[in-house]
Amino acid sequence: MKTAAKILKVLGFTWLILAAILILIGIIGVWRAGGFGAVQDLLSPFNVANYIATALTLAPGMALLAVSDKLERKALTAKHLPDHRADPLP
Repeated sequence: MKTAAKILKVLGFTWLILAAILILIGIIGVWRAGGFGAVQDLLSPFNVANYIATALTLAPGMALLAVSDKLERKALTAKHLPDHRADPLP
């Protein structure tokens, strides 16, 4: 389970880094095509569609990190719990 958690953590961080690069490339493209005013319109707090698209882009990476953290915690608690399989049935 530790290996799966590490793999998911690496995938999660990789997704987040690539998504951040993609978002920055998009902002730079908007700047080149429309200027600073277009970037202001894109990042306006009233542009809800942009924030939804950003959240949807980053969500898989965040989900992978959350699952990785849950697996790590599960592995730690399983490691500290006694093994009851060797106990005879009452």
